Amino acid sequence: MGKIRVAECPNCGEILAFYASYKTKLCTRCGKRFDVLKSKIYGVFDNALKASEFVKKLKYSRKNARKYS
Repeated sequence: MGKIRVAECPNCGEILAFYASYKTKLCTRCGKRFDVLKSKIYGVFDNALKASEFVKKLKYSRKNARKYS
């Protein structure tokens, strides 16, 4: 199994987890394709479980930051 990259869609800001070998990615939220290397990359993980936990924590912290701003 390959490494998992966590990055942000530059169009809508959705946080996505996908294989690190991908050069482009189709956003599941806005439906636009983006160049992975031109997006904000949060990290590369050894397995999908660690990556999904990171995505959940990041989305939760963003939600609470907006709530109290």
